Amino acid sequence: MMVMPFGKWRDFEDCVRDFMGRGLDEDSAKRLCGYLQAKLGEESSTWTGSIEHREGKIIGGEALHPVETVHPNEWPRIRVYLEDELKRAAGTLVGKPLSLDHIYPLKGRVLEASYRDGALKYVAELDDEKVLEWIRKGVIKKCSVEYEWRSLEKVNGVAPKGITFTGLALLKDFEPGDPWTTVEVWEMVGSILEEKIKALEEENSSLRRRIKALEEARDESVKRLGEAVIDPEAKPRGLENYVPKDEIIRELRRAVFERVPRSWGYGPYLQNRRVKALIRRLEGKG
Repeated sequence: MMVMPFGKWRDFEDCVRDFMGRGLDEDSAKRLCGYLQAKLGEESSTWTGSIEHREGKIIGGEALHPVETVHPNEWPRIRVYLEDELKRAAGTLVGKPLSLDHIYPLKGRVLEASYRDGALKYVAELDDEKVLEWIRKGVIKKCSVEYEWRSLEKVNGVAPKGITFTGLALLKDFEPGDPWTTVEVWEMVGSILEEKIKALEEENSSLRRRIKALEEARDESVKRLGEAVIDPEAKPRGLENYVPKDEIIRELRRAVFERVPRSWGYGPYLQNRRVKALIRRLEGKG
């Protein structure tokens, strides 16, 4: 069986690995790659398949959190979104249309949605260059879901139950009910992750240099002690410009992560694990 490439990917599995590296779970990545594979196949006669063109039209972010929102001119005025309800309803956002400020329909729809890490996260396709440019420039940074509910439950306000999402609005001239929502062009998401990884690698590189200097100072001190008569009252010389081991351990503990997010990729995960191993070694536990 011949495996055909599409976009920038060698095959479907290559696409899935790529999007999982960007933070999607496996099922979400497979659904998104299935959509893109079918879409690219439909356009093959008129479009060369440049993923840069396609990728620039993919947006993503967080659409809603389990929070309390206030709507002064609507009923119910105070709404409480429950985590269990958002988990259950997340899939209903898939396939729903996009709009601008809940007023103007946009050419686009939600490709994937799921509740993860305390947020309803989404990936959508948007075929409107002006709106995409507003997102890139930060004119549009927030969004708001549209939905219907089956019933309301009193929970420090009113909690919608039986939610079915009907759309996603990108907000330019209105404030969101949930201030922690986000909208980013996918290409920008990738660059932000790359910047975080680069910063982590630079910090770890600096720590490695300081550790090496400490180890060299230790070796030199041991060498001198082995060649001279030891004065029990004398203080070690030549260590004034070196950092004490305890301080190095403290700095390492501040830099290391208890758990590296999966979306950062294998490189930062491996580097973080090495730093943890070095801490144990310095503490005499490794």
